[in-house]
Amino acid sequence: MNTITRFIGESHMEIHERDDGRTLEGCIVPYGQVAEINEMTPDGLVRYREQFLPGSLEYQAQGISRRGNGAFIWLNLDHQMDFDSKIGHCVSMRSEPDGAYAAFKLYPGTDLPKVRGMLRESHTGLSVNFADRRPPKVIDGVVSRVQVIIDSVAATPTPAYVGAGITMMRSFTGDVDLGTPELDKVKRMLAELKGTAS
Repeated sequence: MNTITRFIGESHMEIHERDDGRTLEGCIVPYGQVAEINEMTPDGLVRYREQFLPGSLEYQAQGISRRGNGAFIWLNLDHQMDFDSKIGHCVSMRSEPDGAYAAFKLYPGTDLPKVRGMLRESHTGLSVNFADRRPPKVIDGVVSRVQVIIDSVAATPTPAYVGAGITMMRSFTGDVDLGTPELDKVKRMLAELKGTAS
């Protein structure tokens, strides 16, 4: 099997409370979305159009569900595979009509706040490293992935597919600076007391 690295998507991130701050979710492969791909091969740069067909990750998602986790799928930064760039692992995957979604658990450590900052601000896209399990089809000139196996996912600022990426990252419940929600709450309360709140 040839392994292909593909940058996929960018999106907004929703923040939810009551978690240890180490869980994130995202669409790792959008189904039926066509992207212009520039791939470096041993023969030079190859350009083509590509899409992932609906259900192309169903096989792997079912296997992860049976196994109970997908810890063999690394989450890393920018496809760097050194120890420090491995920031988490897959805990679940599901295939929906519009794409394949995965949840990841970030590793704890002193650099966790920096990693979370990168995932919120610069590295909101997701990129998959995959191999074709079944040969792709060419449909109307588009290389259409039929069934693929993901072996790693990277957070990246340069995705190829728009509309996919990190969709949710849970926030800490402890004393962590995530902006000024308490200050904003106090300002609203003061405005209400003064009768100026809308």
